[in-house]
Amino acid sequence: MRLRRPVLLGVGASIVTFLLADAFIAPPAHDVQSPGGVAVKVTFFESTNTVAWSPSQPSQSLADIKCRLPGKGTACDSTILAASFPTLTQSTQTLYVTWSRCTSWSGFGEVIPWEGYNVEYIASTRKLVIHCYRSKPWLYAHEYLYGVAGVPQYALAAMSTAGISSGTISIVEDDHLEHLVGDQSDEFQVATANIS
Repeated sequence: MRLRRPVLLGVGASIVTFLLADAFIAPPAHDVQSPGGVAVKVTFFESTNTVAWSPSQPSQSLADIKCRLPGKGTACDSTILAASFPTLTQSTQTLYVTWSRCTSWSGFGEVIPWEGYNVEYIASTRKLVIHCYRSKPWLYAHEYLYGVAGVPQYALAAMSTAGISSGTISIVEDDHLEHLVGDQSDEFQVATANIS
């Protein structure tokens, strides 16, 4: 009976230590891996002072993607694009997607500073998933801001379609919060696209 009590105390202390660690310690952030997901190669072309990307329907044709001249509101042309992004050329097996990146603040509520992102294709559900991820403990001090939300600045993502069969796919963003135990995931659809 005397030996049993220290063992129970040791087990109880271990459980309390684990719960405290889970509550107050964030694990290292890392790429999100979905069951059946295959990593997709992505190249980003950011909006600049000379070219700003406008929301466009995802397309395998670079000619379908819209851009404008900042401050002027007029559409940019292929000459301006070539001067601003010399490595941006029409490629086969590429899907062009305008994306506002991982949004950290929507104009109200908690500020979420995302630590990274990765992109996967899940063939069983025909989804191209953009994972925005961050690690944090279960208990932390929220940072809240209130006010007017700014207009998001879009980037052009050139995503490889190698290994994606033809047909319609869904493009979704997965906002993923990692904990030591029990990750949280909030997924929403960004767009759909046709792969030829």
